Amino acid sequence: MDIEEVKRTFKDEWVIIRVLSTDSLGQPLQGEVIAHSKERDEIYKKQRELHGDIALFYTGEIPKEGYAVAFRD
Repeated sequence: MDIEEVKRTFKDEWVIIRVLSTDSLGQPLQGEVIAHSKERDEIYKKQRELHGDIALFYTGEIPKEGYAVAFRD
């Protein structure tokens, strides 16, 4: 799955992929989704169990500089 497809499929989620190909700067271009969740802590916990060439990222919009984000349970 290419990275843009991962972002569309798992919108506003944390994703871990096994990296299958990268660009000349080492940025992932394609990967196999290993785990995804709206809960960051779930993904961080899963990441500790994994080894190899993986990438973890958030597919949602990152707040612009000067804005604050609040999370609640």
